[in-house]
Amino acid sequence: MIQNLLKNFILLFFIFSLAEPVLSNNNPVLAKYSKEIKEIKSILINKYNVDHKYASEVLNSIKFRQKTLDSMSNAVERKATWERYRSIFITKSRVNAGIKYHKKNHKILKEIENKYGIPSEVIVAFLGVETNYGKGTGKVKVLDSLGTLALKHPRRSKFFKAQLIYFILLTYDNNLNYQNLYGSYAGAMGAPQFMPESYIKLGVDYNKDGKVDLWNDKYDIYASIANYLIRKGWQKSRNIYSNIKIKGSYEDEIFKNGDVKTVPITDSKLKKIIIKKELEAGKKYLILLSKKNKKYKLGYKNFKVIMSYNPSTFYAMVVSQLSERIAEENEIF
Repeated sequence: MIQNLLKNFILLFFIFSLAEPVLSNNNPVLAKYSKEIKEIKSILINKYNVDHKYASEVLNSIKFRQKTLDSMSNAVERKATWERYRSIFITKSRVNAGIKYHKKNHKILKEIENKYGIPSEVIVAFLGVETNYGKGTGKVKVLDSLGTLALKHPRRSKFFKAQLIYFILLTYDNNLNYQNLYGSYAGAMGAPQFMPESYIKLGVDYNKDGKVDLWNDKYDIYASIANYLIRKGWQKSRNIYSNIKIKGSYEDEIFKNGDVKTVPITDSKLKKIIIKKELEAGKKYLILLSKKNKKYKLGYKNFKVIMSYNPSTFYAMVVSQLSERIAEENEIF
């Protein structure tokens, strides 16, 4: 009898040792989110064929960061005026650094420009705004950022759950150490600060070495930015925005619903409110930068494409203006 009991005990122990728990006992903080974690794990295993042990291991490694939630609430795009925001990115040092970077990497950049049709100065401007030309790719563990936002962000948890899933898939498929990948507080990675979904779907292994390296490989970095813009609808050889002058009687009207936004406008309406100017064909947008100081521009399709990278009117404007300054290739002293 004792022998039979011993056999049963060993059998039960073996069965339970094979069962992968949803949560590890050493991470009780995650217990509150067991339902969400179970759902994420199920998608990873059943949709993307990620090994169940690996999925559990990664999810159980998440450490919540209150600083990530605070940073999301206090992002500069939410708080700053246009003048303040512009002063952060359009500086003498950043413009000069962009000009030098463009010259130093001119050969590779022009190769990418010729292939994709994206101006090289636009590619460099993205890098200048995102990571100061690759110098600051982020110091926050991507797993912790995405895990925090996926499980705790009050409004955008659905988006960040998807990004967390893509991040785990990215590390699994490419044999990357998820504990050693660092990025922004929002989980963006590499010199161009791609979110995991963009990294997987739009990243380019340009040099065909079997991997997309957005931290160190300039060919991959430039080609991935160019590919992103093309896939989002970039119109080759077209302007991003132009300066316009709105008739005085209409200036208050365009700001009646506030500023810091980009709103569509018809050609007929535009012709009515602006001082005569030749207009490009295609969709147009009023870029409303500052109601107080009556700052505005006219945006085109390419401006909206830049906003797909970051949905901030201010962001798209500084990328546009930085690219113009880099294109001038005259250092500022």
